[in-house]
Amino acid sequence: MKKYFFIILIMFLIVFSFSVDIADFYVKNFNTDEMINSNKVNIKIFGYLKKYFETGYSGYLRAANELRAKYNELLNFEEKNIFDIMAMINPQTTIDPIKKLEELKNKYPNFQLVNILLLEFEYKQWLITGDPKLAKKILNEIESIKKIMGYTPFVVYYKANFLFKSSIYGNKEEAYTIIKKGVLEFPENKKIMEIYLIIAAQLEKDKKDKNIFEEISKVYVKEPEVKENILLLIAKHFFESNKKDFAKQIIINKIIPNVKNSRVLQLSYELLGDYADTNVQKMNYYQQSLKYNSENARILSKWALSMLKVDENKYKTLARIALNKAISIDPNISTEALKALKNLRTKVKIEVMVNYVLPIILFVSGSLGILIYYEKRKKKKEKELLLKDDEEGEKDD
Repeated sequence: MKKYFFIILIMFLIVFSFSVDIADFYVKNFNTDEMINSNKVNIKIFGYLKKYFETGYSGYLRAANELRAKYNELLNFEEKNIFDIMAMINPQTTIDPIKKLEELKNKYPNFQLVNILLLEFEYKQWLITGDPKLAKKILNEIESIKKIMGYTPFVVYYKANFLFKSSIYGNKEEAYTIIKKGVLEFPENKKIMEIYLIIAAQLEKDKKDKNIFEEISKVYVKEPEVKENILLLIAKHFFESNKKDFAKQIIINKIIPNVKNSRVLQLSYELLGDYADTNVQKMNYYQQSLKYNSENARILSKWALSMLKVDENKYKTLARIALNKAISIDPNISTEALKALKNLRTKVKIEVMVNYVLPIILFVSGSLGILIYYEKRKKKKEKELLLKDDEEGEKDD
């Protein structure tokens, strides 16, 4: 009897491990790492597949398929179907996944997880095409999921993103209101943190809501996996708030050692240059920035101006070359840079005049003067000789 009891108990525990609804767990946690670490196997499988979508790394797909093979008999029909589709999807595409998910939606109209995945792929497709009909559909689907599953990080993320990016249905102020409320209610959700930091920085709300922005920023920089573009936004804010040490730590310790993206490195060194304490530091940081993009007019201008402030006499030629290159790339460089280039060109003209043209003029003038002098002297002698000959002729007569 005890033997059967333990068998039933074990079976119950195994089945219970699959009892959590994937859709409910996903929209409320909205974190693939948490799903992968879940002790619920269906949640773990979904987490691996979502991580595969996010990264494109096939190891996550392999891990999901291994779990599916091991626990396949305990999955329900809807989960088997959606996992089959997810395993076949190319993460870089949108049209084929949308088609397959729509077919599954017709088959299981009440399976909310299909609606959630469908919304995500439609959103990706809308970002590519900007289709206004698809935009309207996405907005309706967000509201539908909110009505059924409540106010969740998933809803906050997609609604704020959509309103911030849509040119037809968008409202940036409303988007900020939504994401600000979301980050206060779900302060540990990394995706919500990221979107809040981006929207707040781009709308310059980081100054108005400085305490919230800095609190969220300090939490975010401690995350094991972070996005370097967001770290740059955070660093820029702290530089502007005169908290240079913290800002420099982010760039020097978190961004530069861990990033290979040349644009991010270019911007990182430029930012260090913008807020450096001395002109020598500025000059060196801008020069380092130019190693990652030597055709950037803005940085060329900053580098030239910093050189002129360090030692104009020493760097004037290099600065003029840099400014000439900058203006050839972008005629709308800063007023300060244009003024500096004009002054350098004027000084070059004066130097050329003094060092080259004037000596030549003096040489030519002197040479002409000597020639004229000798020519006059020659004529004078010739005249004297003629007079002398005339006198001698008269004596002979």
